[in-house]
Amino acid sequence: MNAKELLESYAQGDRDFSKRSLIGLILTGANLSGSNFIESDLEEITLDIANLEDVELNLANLVRANLSGSILIQANLNGTILEQASLIGANLSEAFLIEADLSDAVLVEANFTNAFLTSANLTRSRLCRANLANAFLTGAYLNGADLRGANLTGADLSRSNLTGANLAGADLSRANLTNAKLNWANLANAKLIGADLTGTYLSTLKSIEGTDFTDARNAPNSVELVNMEEVNPTQ
Repeated sequence: MNAKELLESYAQGDRDFSKRSLIGLILTGANLSGSNFIESDLEEITLDIANLEDVELNLANLVRANLSGSILIQANLNGTILEQASLIGANLSEAFLIEADLSDAVLVEANFTNAFLTSANLTRSRLCRANLANAFLTGAYLNGADLRGANLTGADLSRSNLTGANLAGADLSRANLTNAKLNWANLANAKLIGADLTGTYLSTLKSIEGTDFTDARNAPNSVELVNMEEVNPTQ
């Protein structure tokens, strides 16, 4: 099925495109809201600025896909492979990304407010200035992730792995970081106002210069600052 056939089929009322091979299709700006792409192969597909609200994309292959600027509100991406995908400025508020693979994905300024990212793989993802307010990131893998300036207010990061993550200037006010790993993370100028750090791994941090721990539970009294060049943060 090519792009023209898919759009014509959608216009005729078809919404089931599950288990299809749609590799590399260009669908910029397409309206495919409510469609079913479960287990479809969408590798390197172009769906930038597309309307994908309420779509079913669980278990789909979206490796190196371009979904920048797309609308994915309440979309189902549980178990979806989004490795190296581009979702710059995409709206994934209230979306489901449980156990999704977003490793090495470009998620700059993406909106994940109230999204479900439980046990998601966000290793080395680029989340600069992303909005993750009130997101559910329990057990998520954020090793080496770039979260500079990200909004994580009220986010649930319990048991998450933030080893080597760059959280400089991020807002983690009221975030739940119980039993999270923050070894070798950069917290310079980050806000952890009212955050819960109970059981959090804070034995080694790259920097806490300018970090605001006001009213944080179990805030560190002192940490051993380490040189990032001397360690492998992803281990």
